[in-house]
Formats: sequence, C-alpha cells, structure tokens
Amino acid sequence: MSVSGNLRTMPLPDLLQWVAQSRKTGTLVLDGRPFQKKIYFRDGVVVAAASENPKEFLGYFLVGWNYIAEDELKELLDMQERHGALLGELLVIIGRLSREELRTVLQAKSEECIFEVFFWDEGDFRFIDSILPNKKFEPLDLPVDMVVMEGVRRQDEWSRSRKVITDDRCIPKIVRAIDVQGLAPRELSILGEINGSNTIEEIGLACRIVPFHVHQFLFHGLQQSLFELLPPDGEERPIPGFTAGSWRLMLKEAEQALENGDLLAAYRAIEVLLTKFQGVREAGEYGVTLRRKIEQAIQFLTFNDDSILELAISPTQLTEVSCSPEEGFLLSRISGAYTVGEILKMLPGIPLEQRLVIDRLIKQQVLRVRSDLS
Repeated sequence: MSVSGNLRTMPLPDLLQWVAQSRKTGTLVLDGRPFQKKIYFRDGVVVAAASENPKEFLGYFLVGWNYIAEDELKELLDMQERHGALLGELLVIIGRLSREELRTVLQAKSEECIFEVFFWDEGDFRFIDSILPNKKFEPLDLPVDMVVMEGVRRQDEWSRSRKVITDDRCIPKIVRAIDVQGLAPRELSILGEINGSNTIEEIGLACRIVPFHVHQFLFHGLQQSLFELLPPDGEERPIPGFTAGSWRLMLKEAEQALENGDLLAAYRAIEVLLTKFQGVREAGEYGVTLRRKIEQAIQFLTFNDDSILELAISPTQLTEVSCSPEEGFLLSRISGAYTVGEILKMLPGIPLEQRLVIDRLIKQQVLRVRSDLS
C-alpha cells in the first residue's frame, strides 16, 4: 500500500513508525520549503537520506570538516563521474578517510537531513514503494526507533535553545572565566574554537560535529552568563563543498532524466539548479540550454491543447496510485470532457510543468487521450 499526505495530519514520527512497522522498502519523498528531501528504506530500516539543501550535501561535511579541500572535491566528483565509483569509496581508497570516519560522515549527513524535518510545521509527503536510487550508495542501517527518539529529543531541546540562539551565523564570545575541569572532550573542543570571530556554524565545522551540539553547549553557558552572543557580522561566507562540482553533478542528473524520457524530473532538476546556482554563469547557461531542449521536446508529446483526457484506470485502481498532491489535484479535474487547454487554465503553477505532469501520468498509464473523437 502506498501513502501520501501532509505532515500536519500525519506527523513525521508516526510516518516513520508506519514505514518501520510495515517493513517497507522504498523512498519517502518530503516536499518542504524551500528544499525537498528523500529518505530511503530497506525492510523498514533507514539506509540513506538525500536533500536539496547544500548544507546537507556530502561535500559540505567533507570540505567543512576539513577532510578535503574545495578543489579536491571537484576532482573527486569528476573522477566519480568517469568511473562510476562512490565518492566515499574513493576517499577511502586514496587514504583521506578511514572506513569508520566515512561511516561517521555519512551518518551525520543522513541524520541531519532527517532531524531537520522534525521542525517542519507542514510539508507534503509520499511514499514510493520498492523504489531506491538508481546510482550506487553506501547503505546505513539506522533503526527507525533510534531516529525517532533522537529526533524528538532534539526537537524538544532546540525549541528552548532557539529562543535564545536564533541564527547559526551568530558569533559567541567568552565573557567570564570558565572552569574547564568538568568539561567533556567535545565541550573542550567547542570552547577552544570560541574566539569572538568564529560563527556557531564555523565552530561546529572546526570540531567536526553538527550544530545541535554547539547550540546545547552555548545555551547552557548563556544561562550561566559565561558567553554573550554577537549578531551576524553581515559577511557572506561561502557554503563549504558547494562548488562548481556540485552544479555539474546536478546537471548530470537532469541530463540523465532527460535521456530516460522523464521530462518532468529533468525540468524540476533544472529549476533547482538555476535557483541554487543563480550566481554561477556557467551553470545558468547549461541550465537554460537544457530547459530549451525540454521546451522543444513537448512538441512531440502524444497530446496537445485540444486533446481530451480521460482516466486509463478504474476509480478503485486510482485510490491505489501513489501521486503527489499536485498530481492528485490534476486527476480530480479529469472528467473526459475538458480539453488539455481548459484543464491547464484550472491548475495553479507553470503551464510547462503541468504539461509535463500530464505527460508522466500518460506514460504511467494513469491517463490517456480519448480516441473516440471525430
């Protein structure tokens, strides 16, 4: 059974428990603003997670935690593309990471991707049965019970600390002498990076820990008046790992989707690329070129604005189709009487994207063009 809905009515902990108890294999797609995330399961266990947020890319942790430099990341991504090897595996082979360090990085990346969703007030979701990434990945085995327990704990802790620490770009400063005798190694590491100029994010990266742990240490110190928090200095700092290699990888995924005939996936990948890399001229040029190819491809679709659409499956079968909310809204307008042009006028959003949604539903044999018209 597939499921879709909104986190307002089915909170993330309940959703994750449903996947675990049903021992599902597949992909949980979470559409938030501004980023989409995907959590991958095998037999109800989390094996990986992916995000459109550049601060949840693997490269962010590899560069930010100082395992590799920006230029090395680009070279490794090029090597990965040429040889089809896993990025993490390449790092182990060349001796930049041990297998234990690789697992720590991958787990931190996946957990940060998931835990952040615990703070979403809403967001559309859909579970796609039996579908996992086409590209190879290093699987984790994260029990859902552990993920939910830690996610709820962080949600509770963050709800208090975020009232005081509102931005990871804030700069902590020591204002009173601190007794270091009772501090744990991680706390000592954090304290050593507080110099009146490092941001909270930079402290976490330097210590190779996620921001949550920095927040907790600072929050307790602020309560004891050990620190003061300076506002962001206004300096725009680059995102570690968010290099030309990142947009090239996204472009490659869009090109692959276009080659596979999935025009909708290609279009959405291009729009994300153009939004996230709007300051990168080369990325913009390639993205616009690829979007023009999609605009040309719609001329060869099996329908036009005068075509009349109807369901290709029964209403009972339709209830079993896993679709996004926008696909569901479109399907609710299919009566066998309206033309494509009339349907597009009823739908919100960009007409090109809606045409591609129709194209995908026809290819999935959920819709078809009426053939009994003269």
